[in-house]
Amino acid sequence: MKINGPGESPLLLLNVIKLLNRLKIPYAVIGAFAASFYGVVRASLDVDAVISVKTHDEKMERLFTFLGKKNLKVSVRQGDAEDPVRGVVNIEDQFKNRVDLLTGIRGMPNDIYGRAVTSSFMGSSLCIVSIEDFIAMKIFAGSPKDILDVVGVLKISAKRIDLALLRQLTRLYGKKELERLEKLLKEQFSLLLLRTSRDKN
Repeated sequence: MKINGPGESPLLLLNVIKLLNRLKIPYAVIGAFAASFYGVVRASLDVDAVISVKTHDEKMERLFTFLGKKNLKVSVRQGDAEDPVRGVVNIEDQFKNRVDLLTGIRGMPNDIYGRAVTSSFMGSSLCIVSIEDFIAMKIFAGSPKDILDVVGVLKISAKRIDLALLRQLTRLYGKKELERLEKLLKEQFSLLLLRTSRDKN
């Protein structure tokens, strides 16, 4: 996919995904791109995905080689024991478009890739993190922006959510995260019931 200037990080993602598929590295798109897939559109300069590979794995070395041949700038940041993110591979082109590949998140289940949803984007196939994994991950991240994403998805796509699975996945990130989820669910479903009651009257 030819990139002609800045603001085209999704196109860079498509090029990176071609390499991930070639190397048979499982991935799932997360972050703002996934949020838009579930109905919450917000601007972001980069695109994020989680990948199932160890930083010093042979596949990762081959990925670095392929990226280098395409004149892409690659840097790696390793998380320490206190960092919730195991590591991040930053990929950037000449126009400052960027893709961040996360090599793992503390508490994230290994079967997240099997639940990913396949979607079409600009004629290519993408694996998007499931709505339940998306919400659980956002609650774990916990910033005001992340919680707003969760609230937005609950408002727009509540009927698509498997609540039992969502609670199970959120529990993996911690007790505090599960409590935060229950509070958000109570608030949002109370508002939904209130709106429904008003509509009937």
